[in-house]
Amino acid sequence: MKFTKVAALIMSLSIVGASVAACSNEPEPVSSDVNVISTQNQNSGAGTDATSDDKAASENYVFTYKGVNFIINTDIDVSSFADSDYDLDQVASCAGQGLASQYSFGSTFFVETDVGSDVVVWIKLFDDTVSTAEGVYIGQTVEDVKAVYGEPSTSTDYLMVYTKGTSELRFEVADGKVTSINYMRAGIK
Repeated sequence: MKFTKVAALIMSLSIVGASVAACSNEPEPVSSDVNVISTQNQNSGAGTDATSDDKAASENYVFTYKGVNFIINTDIDVSSFADSDYDLDQVASCAGQGLASQYSFGSTFFVETDVGSDVVVWIKLFDDTVSTAEGVYIGQTVEDVKAVYGEPSTSTDYLMVYTKGTSELRFEVADGKVTSINYMRAGIK
């Protein structure tokens, strides 16, 4: 029980720290490359636009959880999940531009949207119970990642970055192993 509370506290602090670290005081440029999957709720009987979803998925990295695709620069659709599957928090922009939505799926992963919209800008995986669509998960080695994705677009001793379309897939590493996985809008520092 004490370990769970400590782990939850560490995760919360890392989310806050990462949000602060990712901020800049300059507004982000408006992009015409935003692909909208659907603005209709699946519960209303209307389906998603498969053409936009397929195009966005083929042009960007995709994270899939319980059959639902989360894709950078597309609208989030949590209508397939029960309200108890996730927590929704509003996170203030450090540049005072408004509020972003952050959907936390337990201690497994979270999805953050752009300020004032439902467009996904960041997905962070926290544990090895989930993996990328290509099967890479936290705890695997740098060599495992390279076997799946090849050489990274950029890398350091602690970070491997792969770019595809308007998205980046970032693997944080320590001691030769993946410690966290992030999907982000390309170009965010």
